[in-house]
Amino acid sequence: MTDHKLTVNGRPLHEQLVRARSIARDLVARFVAEIPLYQSLPREELDGDITRITATNLRIVERMLRTGVPPTEADLGDLAASAARRAAEGVPLGAVLTAYSLGVRALWHALLDDARPDDLADVLTATDLVFRFQQTATSVVATAYAEEQQTIFGHERDARHALVTALLAGDPVADRVLDRYAVVVLSLGDRPDEGVDAAISARRALRRVQDELHNAPHLLDVHGGVVLLPADHPVPALVERLGAAAGVAVTAAFAVADTADLPSAHRQTRDVLDTALRLGRPPGAYRLEDVLLEYQLGRTTPATTALAALLDPLSDNPDLLPTLELYLAEDLNRRRTAARLHLHPNTVDYRLRRVVALTGLDPARPADLQHIGAALAARRVLGAGG
Repeated sequence: MTDHKLTVNGRPLHEQLVRARSIARDLVARFVAEIPLYQSLPREELDGDITRITATNLRIVERMLRTGVPPTEADLGDLAASAARRAAEGVPLGAVLTAYSLGVRALWHALLDDARPDDLADVLTATDLVFRFQQTATSVVATAYAEEQQTIFGHERDARHALVTALLAGDPVADRVLDRYAVVVLSLGDRPDEGVDAAISARRALRRVQDELHNAPHLLDVHGGVVLLPADHPVPALVERLGAAAGVAVTAAFAVADTADLPSAHRQTRDVLDTALRLGRPPGAYRLEDVLLEYQLGRTTPATTALAALLDPLSDNPDLLPTLELYLAEDLNRRRTAARLHLHPNTVDYRLRRVVALTGLDPARPADLQHIGAALAARRVLGAGG
């Protein structure tokens, strides 16, 4: 290999880097002084691996300036291994890349600050080589760091998935677990991103939900899934945050259960969510108590159909069923019902009398009121099922 004689102020540039280890220590001292994260690293790491990889970089630059040949990615295996170690240690990628940028800048000044006008050609050549080294090194370091992070994330994700799967199946687990959990089943709606691929939009929403959940054990895909949280976690507030973060409608059902009871709690909670979705309930968090009657009637039997049929005589008049349902929702208060419907209270009275006449059921009688409530719920369940 032929040496490429680049000189500044009469000195070959590459000869200024023969004391790589000593220069590396000076550079690491600058990293500590100028990069806050490096100030918190253990002294043995600074004096050991970081000084070593800095010296390796200097030797690569020395060879490059001597031969005029910039390194390839294959030549920078040590840099990739070091970047992977920083990822495993949790050192932010920004701090790692800042150290490389700071090192290149300091090196450039040290080599070229005393250049003379007649050194211009060699200065330009050396500058181009240094920039090409930085370009390749940045690519190698960022790629190795990202790959290591993805490996770590994959292992952590697989461990979380295995834990959730075991808990929901009632299998014994080696991990330390809580005594009680809130089991939350989620449904993620579609994100209305104009002009954005639907699959990309769905994955973006899922990623935002996962970010909001942090490290909570979960099994989620773009449609939803299940999350396990501490028993005292404020689930309704969380569901609201998830919807805001993801930009999609998030509907959830949840229950708190002992760890041993998670399999049955999970099955019940999935059914509660299914009931809420079939009934067209708005996004939010629901417990069994919120859909109790509809949940029970959702197990359709001949009695469900018979209950719904109690109000069939009202079907020919489109005003009677909505008035009756709202009257029950307003705790049998005719004035509030009339106000909601923008009617005179006497009109509400007339419609209620028609209900009694057609069905024989009077909401003023407690026994009839129970039948009316059950009949309305049965109609909602059968209507949602259709």
